[in-house]
Amino acid sequence: MSPLPDMRSLLSQFMNPSASDRTPQDLRNMLASTLESRERWRSLLYQAVDLVFETDSRGRIILISPDTWLGQPTTSLIGRPFSALCDSVDILQPHTGTAASITTPQGEPLTVIISSRPFHDDEGQITGTRGTLKAVSEPLSASASETASPADHDGIAILADVTTALRKAIVPRLAAAAAMEALLEPLGAEGALLDTAAPDTLLYSSSSLTDDIQAVLSASPSQTGTIVFRAGTRHAMICRENIRSLEQMCLIVWRATSWSPQEQKLCQAVCSLLAGFWELDSIHRRILFDSDYDISSNLLNWKGLKAEIERRTRRLDQEVMPATLIIARVPGLTELSKTRGFEAGEEALRQCVALLRKAVRPTDAIGRIGNNIFGLWMDGGDRFAAAERAERMTAHGIPILIDPPVHLPLQLGLVSREANAEETPETLLERGMLALQEGLVENRLWRFSHEAP
Repeated sequence: MSPLPDMRSLLSQFMNPSASDRTPQDLRNMLASTLESRERWRSLLYQAVDLVFETDSRGRIILISPDTWLGQPTTSLIGRPFSALCDSVDILQPHTGTAASITTPQGEPLTVIISSRPFHDDEGQITGTRGTLKAVSEPLSASASETASPADHDGIAILADVTTALRKAIVPRLAAAAAMEALLEPLGAEGALLDTAAPDTLLYSSSSLTDDIQAVLSASPSQTGTIVFRAGTRHAMICRENIRSLEQMCLIVWRATSWSPQEQKLCQAVCSLLAGFWELDSIHRRILFDSDYDISSNLLNWKGLKAEIERRTRRLDQEVMPATLIIARVPGLTELSKTRGFEAGEEALRQCVALLRKAVRPTDAIGRIGNNIFGLWMDGGDRFAAAERAERMTAHGIPILIDPPVHLPLQLGLVSREANAEETPETLLERGMLALQEGLVENRLWRFSHEAP
């Protein structure tokens, strides 16, 4: 958009002696045409923005247009600091689409987008700034059709339901979905949960985001807290929390009626709860990645079991002794958390680990390789001793004494290592898993890997 015509330069051009051949009527016509052109430019500008302003070097408003906005005159702002219009923005800093919340003369919140650029003198000092302001949400109406209905839900009960949903879920993404459903249903709203580190992937969404909501999301990527605005005919709210594992978590909700202050606090509390849950899960995963132990079962993980196998095979080779790796699978173990609750799932895991410990000697190594897959390392166990042990282990399966009790099967894949063999722990694991899969195909509870070392 080109700048508005400079009236002084036009008058100077019209009054120049070289233009003496023009009659006064011609000059008046040209001046009227220029003024009409300026009005058209202003009209076009006001279709893109709501206010045009200019400040001095101290941030005081020295020019603002148009004369009225939101039903109130804007001339009263001239001479006052820009904070009188918006106290959350430092207007002497450059802004490119910065979202801010202001209060209308009617006392209602309004979300606006501010763009401005400061001017500098020859010494680099700020001499003022010029910018525009655009409202991206209409003032919340006080009409009876849009006022929030009295809350018929208990915020504490909703938080309790959200917490219960988080504790019952197994992985963070399922937990986030369950928590959002527990929040949105009593509020009668639609919503979404967004990870700003991957903005194209929603952690949860009950319906697609509108362009109005997307515009506000992209306009203030680093602003935390709660923003309430209008998105078409809907009342929308965005809650943001910074977390360690991601850049930021955004909770977006929208519905036909407006949001009460209590509901705004509730949604912000849920956003903080989800952010904390996600952050703790990230820390937990980092600890598990760096640790040799599985925290939930108090067993070695594959990293720790691999190091233990490498340490023991050196001594076994010196004494010319074999060993056996047993891969144990307990189908249905992790599903108990979904069907019976996380308490039953944890108790089932504890009892399963206790039975597996009793199946081998105290000096043998046990590790948890997957959710329901375990590795048992038997020092000095040849093929015959391992086969006898496998027969006894699979005879009765894994009885779990919970209410009501369940009986889980036990499936084994075995692989023996002869003394001074050059097989690595990874090779033994691969052979054991292959034997386990072949046993499932053959409908056998246990099977040896007879592949030659």
